[in-house]
Amino acid sequence: MRQKQKKPYTDRIVYVHPGKEATMLLKKELIKVGVEAKDAEEALKTVAQGFVDNGYAKDSFPQAVCDREVVFATGLPAQGMDIAIPHSDSIHVNQTCIGIATIKDPVEFKMMGSPEITLHPKILFMLAIAEAHAQIEMLQKLMGILQEEELLKACYACTTADEIYDLMAERIGD
Repeated sequence: MRQKQKKPYTDRIVYVHPGKEATMLLKKELIKVGVEAKDAEEALKTVAQGFVDNGYAKDSFPQAVCDREVVFATGLPAQGMDIAIPHSDSIHVNQTCIGIATIKDPVEFKMMGSPEITLHPKILFMLAIAEAHAQIEMLQKLMGILQEEELLKACYACTTADEIYDLMAERIGD
């Protein structure tokens, strides 16, 4: 039986099928609200450790995400706020999935493609991609979301992982 849920940023109603959570790319246990960090590296390691702790990534994942960020910046100026899409090479990943973290006091990230520009992301969409060829498809899924200012603002305003999951899971898909 389907359960109706109303999304807080629109009047649309979406249906969440019980048991569907297992196949969704977004994992509720990888959502962190109000992450506190002194810099980008601490924010990345804090969020990435959740992937390791839940078996989605190898022990090398947190450092690999940080190392990749130095070489290939992931900050993006999205609609209404800056975001970042950190990830690592697939050799550090056990299972493809996405985690979301809101940053309490945004820290400095460099902009993707223009590392001389500093951004202050409020939301991190961390990717764990087990198959290297799947990266483009996952980024395309996120691009549509990143253009929706009200959705991003609603995501940042969420106070629990459940709220973010309910808001974003169906949008990200499986």
